[in-house]
Amino acid sequence: MKRAFLYLVILTVTTSMALQISSAADGNVRVRHTVIAATGDAAPEGGNYLLSSFSNVGLNSRHDVVFDASVGSTTGVFVNDGKTTSTIALGDNGSVSNPFITPNGNVVFNVNNADIYRTDGKSIVPLVQVGDSAPGGGTLVQTLERATNDSGIVAYSAFVSDSTATQGIFRSDGTQTVAIARDDVTTPTGGSFTLVGNTVINERGQVAFYSNMIGGSAEFGIFRGEGGDLTPIFVSNQIAPGGTTFADFGNPVINNHGQIATTCSLNNNTSGIFVGDGTDTVAIAVQGQSAPKSTSYSGQFIAPTRLNDQGEVAFAARLTGATSASGIFRGDGKLTIPIALTGTNAPGTTGTFAAFRDIQLLNDGRVAFIAALTPGVGGVNASNNLGIWIGKSDEDLQLVVRTGDVIEGKVLTRLPQFSQAAKQFDINENDVLWVGTFGIAKAVVLSRLPGDSEVQ
Repeated sequence: MKRAFLYLVILTVTTSMALQISSAADGNVRVRHTVIAATGDAAPEGGNYLLSSFSNVGLNSRHDVVFDASVGSTTGVFVNDGKTTSTIALGDNGSVSNPFITPNGNVVFNVNNADIYRTDGKSIVPLVQVGDSAPGGGTLVQTLERATNDSGIVAYSAFVSDSTATQGIFRSDGTQTVAIARDDVTTPTGGSFTLVGNTVINERGQVAFYSNMIGGSAEFGIFRGEGGDLTPIFVSNQIAPGGTTFADFGNPVINNHGQIATTCSLNNNTSGIFVGDGTDTVAIAVQGQSAPKSTSYSGQFIAPTRLNDQGEVAFAARLTGATSASGIFRGDGKLTIPIALTGTNAPGTTGTFAAFRDIQLLNDGRVAFIAALTPGVGGVNASNNLGIWIGKSDEDLQLVVRTGDVIEGKVLTRLPQFSQAAKQFDINENDVLWVGTFGIAKAVVLSRLPGDSEVQ
């Protein structure tokens, strides 16, 4: 595979960041919107950001924003520090994409959807490259996905050649690569892996993943590992809370205590959301059980599921038995709090919630989400039917931004839809980062909420 030529660019461009202050009345927080980058804007090294830009964005606690973009005939990864935008890496005869920024400003990104690099802004170092030796034997021939923690350590799944293994899960910090799981090693339930993926990593370097298996006591499972023995968190035929057994699982999410949340199907043809740590398993929401506001879960739990370090899960679910067809909730297995329900008033508007898109969850329990409003109710139409809200419950929800708002003299017309393949919505403390559409243009926008001294 021809590898992209990477180079650092010391050029920076001072961004002309227009601000929009939204009203603090009627469910609106006082928000400062900053346009970080927009299609048509000049990129630091020349050329302009194209319409295919901004597939992945992210931010850290310093308010640094990272994004990928197409510029001319190439692609790049860029960082904005609130004053200037700097080019972190450019691809030549290849692509750079999918950036992640750590709290200290290091950036991890993909090259040609295969290799993985990290930079501190001064030098670029490879973390994973096709052709590297695979721990346990063999050669890496293709990386499939990547998860990154705040220390810049990556976990990834990859195909392996020249070995008894064909695939595996690995972790790398740039100095040492560790095998988390390989399909030529016996699983904790006996037999072998036939598929491993959906990799996630926490700050302790613990890696969790989903698997298919053959020849043992379970066909499906979610495991956690650090480079030694694997810990089964959920496996098919395992007894679930309530007495039934697990059948299969969705994508895992992991917190910094090693707890893992996932959607599970059960052998009685129901489903639920559970949290486990390898010792204890807690049911968060189960099909047929009561939900807040006199409803019941219908069994359709809608991606994504989020987990914080308090063991709380934010999730969206279909409902039955009441006027609301679906809702967003936050629960820890003991207490479940409604965040938003369809058919109820959307704070900051005279409309009602109709459907939900992406969800983000903070450690303090605040949930940020993108929602659609019901057309024809409270003056809602196609020009103003999408918004972002944040709050700990349905009693303190605040509107952050809504289509129809004017930012930098342009009208917001669209907000992102959740996608497994892209990240266009992020949150950190008092920042909400999102990619919006303004007519035919796209922009990366940072919305700053009250509580930050720079917003007061």
